[in-house]
Order: sequence, then C-alpha cells, then structure tokens
Amino acid sequence: MEKGGNSGNIGARKPILALGELLVDLVPGREGMRIEDAGPVVKTASGSAGIFACAATLLGGRGGFIGKVGRDSLSRMVAGTLRGQGVDLSRLIVSDEGQMGLAFLEYLPEGRNYQYYRKNSVGSLLRASELDAEYISGAYAVHFPGMLLELTEEMRGACERLVEIAREKGILVSFDPNIRRELSADAAARARLLWAVRHADVVAPTLSEGQMITGETSIGDVLRALHAMGPRVVALTRDKDGAVLSRGGEVAVAAGIDEKPVDPTGAGDTLAAALCVGLQEDMPLARLAAFCNCAGTLVIKKKGAIGMALPERGQVDAMVASGVCRVECMPLESLV
Repeated sequence: MEKGGNSGNIGARKPILALGELLVDLVPGREGMRIEDAGPVVKTASGSAGIFACAATLLGGRGGFIGKVGRDSLSRMVAGTLRGQGVDLSRLIVSDEGQMGLAFLEYLPEGRNYQYYRKNSVGSLLRASELDAEYISGAYAVHFPGMLLELTEEMRGACERLVEIAREKGILVSFDPNIRRELSADAAARARLLWAVRHADVVAPTLSEGQMITGETSIGDVLRALHAMGPRVVALTRDKDGAVLSRGGEVAVAAGIDEKPVDPTGAGDTLAAALCVGLQEDMPLARLAAFCNCAGTLVIKKKGAIGMALPERGQVDAMVASGVCRVECMPLESLV
C-alpha cells in the first residue's frame, strides 16, 4: 500500500477497476415531474460500476471500467463521458449484440423510483471469456455491485471470473451488495449474495442491507457478523446519519453532515470508491471515515451522477479539513 494519506504519485499507482453495466439515466427536467408526465429530461451517463470508476478517478485513483457497450449513439455518449472523466476504457468492448440500457428516474416523497429499460441490453451481456486476466492482474482492487449477480447468466459468470482472478493474484476485492428488495426472499439469489460477501475483502452495504445479510440488528453485531464472513474492511452507510467503518478491530463512526439532499444517486458508489482510494493510500481509519463520508455527502448536493455531481479530490479534502465531519473511534468489541 502507498503511504501518507494523500493523493501522491497517481501515475505510479495500480488501477482500481470496476466491472459492470453502463446505463443512461433520464432525469426529470422539472421539479415534481413523474415518469408518466410529458416534458424535458436530462440525459446522464450512469450505472453503479461506471459511477464507481469515475469517482475513483476524480478522487485521486486510477479508475478503469470493464464492460460492454453497443454501437448506438447513447453508447457513444456514455463511453465518451467516462473517457472525458479520465477513466481507462482500454478494455471496454464495443459490440453488435444490442443497445445501451435506459433508466427513467422520478423523485417521490418516499424517495427515488427507477423504471428500467434494459432487458438484453448490451451491457448486461458481458461474459467471463471476455475478461482480460492480464489487465485485471495488474490492478490494486476490483469492484462490482451485487445487482449484477441477478442481471443475466453472462454477467454473473463475468463477476465470478473477476473474483477468481483477483483471489488468485492477491488483488483487493470490493463488493457493494446493492440488494434488490424483491430478491431478498429468493434463496438462490441470497446464496449468490452470501458467496460474494464471503469472497470480498471490502464490503460497503447500507445498514439495512447489513442487517438483511447477517440477521443482526445492532451496528456492532452487524459489523462483527460481516467480518466473521470474511471481509477485512466493512463500511456501513446510514444516509443522513453518516457512515461507520471497521478495520482491524477498530471502528470509526462518522456522524452525518447537515446537507440538504438534492439527489442521492451515486452516493453509495462514490463512498465505495473513496474507500478503495483511501485504502490504497493507507489512510488512518479516522481520516478514511471522514474522507468516505464527505465524498458521499458531496454527491447528494446535485442532480445526476457522472459528469454532473461527482466531486473532485480537492473538494473532498476541503470538506474533511473544515471539520464538518465528526469522527469518533473505538474498539469494535465495545460497539453495541
């Protein structure tokens, strides 16, 4: 690991790679607009792994994306946006198998609602045989979101192969459970989720996801149960209440930051990216917690994600330095 807890010599670093499906988010162009309403929308590049790769790059890492796009105009838009953010797309596959998937978004009183148009989308058809093992072997970390395990058989196989390569080469495996509520009662889906958690070095679930995975309720018990499954680093996100990071028997509780949310899209992905960047820089746990919490908080202040709302390293460092994020450290064994 690199030392010092700062951006350091970026060019000398190993990359942080994300595997997944890119999408186009269609965001309402006016306040209170529903998906069923006619009216203007804003096109923005999206997809959990794409957001992660961009965030890792903007936060000081060498982000790379592994996936597949089509030859359609929206595929070119999304690829161009990631490339413009500095993400390495040298292993992005351009395919004739289909078009870019779409996600229409609406903001409801109870939260966001998505309607996906992505069945057999080109991005969902990435196969294990299409992964470049040599490229992956040169990474510091690889990351993938849990929704991919239920997307298609092809994508599931790609995720399994990614983990296999990473484990063979001693590369950090980062996993965001990203649990779909409708799949929580599906025994096969749960088994795949647990497989991913057990093979990950780093996991970043929400508190409710951590509770669902472990069957525990308190933060301390959830953290201890997740560590017992295998991950060495756990980050529990708690929306407006901040985040809790656990590593090596020590816990850092980052309090929530008083910022009015405009759009939470990408906040969890950005926090997970900040976590990998901070681990690569060997940040002390308290600073790492503040860094992750501030990165995730800055995302919610703007609509959209890639190319619109993701913060740069200087913005995050400035928020950390301001002291607005309070962090308390304690032994894991003492946390209830």
